[in-house]
Amino acid sequence: MICISINQESRRLALFDMFNAARQCDLLEVRVDRFGKAPDLGEILTNKPKPVIMSCRRPQDGGFWEGTEEERLAILRQCIISKADFVEIELDAADSIRPFPPSQRVISYTNLSETPADILDIYDQARSKKPDIVKLVTLARTPEEAWPLVQILAKATVPTVVVGLGKPGIMLSLLGKKIGAPWTYAALERGMEAYPGQATVHDLNTVYRLESINKGTRFIAVTGFGEREFHTVAALNAALVHHELPYRCLPMGVGNIKLFRKVMEAVKLGAAVIDSEHQAAMVEIGPELHGAAKQTQAVDLLVNKSDVWHGFHTACQAWVAGLNETMKAKTGTDNPIKDRFVMIVGLNAMARILAGEVQRQGGNAILASHQKKAGQQLAQTLGCRSVLFEALYTTMHDVLIICDDEKEEGAGRSGTPGVHAGYLKEGITVMDLTAGFAMSSFLKDAQLRGCPIVDPRRLFLQQLEQQVRLLTGKPIPMEILAAALPESQEEEE
Repeated sequence: MICISINQESRRLALFDMFNAARQCDLLEVRVDRFGKAPDLGEILTNKPKPVIMSCRRPQDGGFWEGTEEERLAILRQCIISKADFVEIELDAADSIRPFPPSQRVISYTNLSETPADILDIYDQARSKKPDIVKLVTLARTPEEAWPLVQILAKATVPTVVVGLGKPGIMLSLLGKKIGAPWTYAALERGMEAYPGQATVHDLNTVYRLESINKGTRFIAVTGFGEREFHTVAALNAALVHHELPYRCLPMGVGNIKLFRKVMEAVKLGAAVIDSEHQAAMVEIGPELHGAAKQTQAVDLLVNKSDVWHGFHTACQAWVAGLNETMKAKTGTDNPIKDRFVMIVGLNAMARILAGEVQRQGGNAILASHQKKAGQQLAQTLGCRSVLFEALYTTMHDVLIICDDEKEEGAGRSGTPGVHAGYLKEGITVMDLTAGFAMSSFLKDAQLRGCPIVDPRRLFLQQLEQQVRLLTGKPIPMEILAAALPESQEEEE
């Protein structure tokens, strides 16, 4: 079930929001602490469009109650006597409000500053209070903070709702659905989140596919919480639904690699899509490397087959395919890179991969960087040329690939490459790997100057297509992946 919290200061507005929200959820939480010291519970309970949770929170629990504790407990007792479907009672007040069916007591613990080291003991204490449901709300900003909550979900013996305040919170929501948590909290829409990063009802249904998650679901981790990872979850879930497979994506942070491995085992992950920041570190897990992953010593996809982890670098194939596709449309030749001069900006793993591939296909790679010595060493290793960054403007080339913005230290980062588009001549093919999956300012300028560009969105889709093939053993029509991508904030603006 999806639960939406109604957080209005008056009963009239609360009732309006309840009817508005009821169309999109299964359960409503009414924050009685917003109504003052003498709330009219009868009107709300008589007119409720869906089952309700009644709560009256103290400031230390994120609430607005200004009266005495005795007055607050009296309101909660009134909620139970009035037969509210659920009444939330704090752990330290549980002994003051006895069970009174048919109302169900939700024994809750809230900590807005941390996940305490003794959270497992706190959970055991809550279970000892004869709860119908236990609810835990703690700050979970990192995988380390979320780990004890994962352990609680794994061993839950009473219906348990865990809310992690922070980006890893969505992981806990989806894990909770798998083990049979009574409900999952969501925001009605963007801008109405109870805490930063809370999923909306629309996101839970269309991106995370919450309703299809059950005890038989296996998870594929998608590490990171950026926009690219959000889109990856949406597209991969659409592919898994298309192929009718019992897998769904689970957003996760990485943090400490050893702890990440523990989470992988506890959750019984079937695979993991790795964000760019952690691709090299994942080699520490000891996967069997395949293809480009051997060269890069980095993986962007881990697949578990017969309890053995296999590592792949799917981005490499997408980059090369995208570049060849764009150049082939221009030249009409089967090997468009052959004999072409390809300027590659940066010395990172992406640059190493692409320079090696350009050389392998008979092209002439040129590395451009502010780091003269490192550039020369890498060029010698790969059998290609290197130039200082400034020389790229005067060195002839047919293709420009930006792997690193190469901004000098102290220059700041504005989200656009350090290369100036003003030098570009019509016909130079441009690929900007710093653009993510949206058009960068540099690519837009290049288009205006008559340069063929490698579309970053298409690159992203090609990589997803390759990942789906490795995950499922089946092809996926690209239009299914494209249709699943949510609108980016940039597109909305």
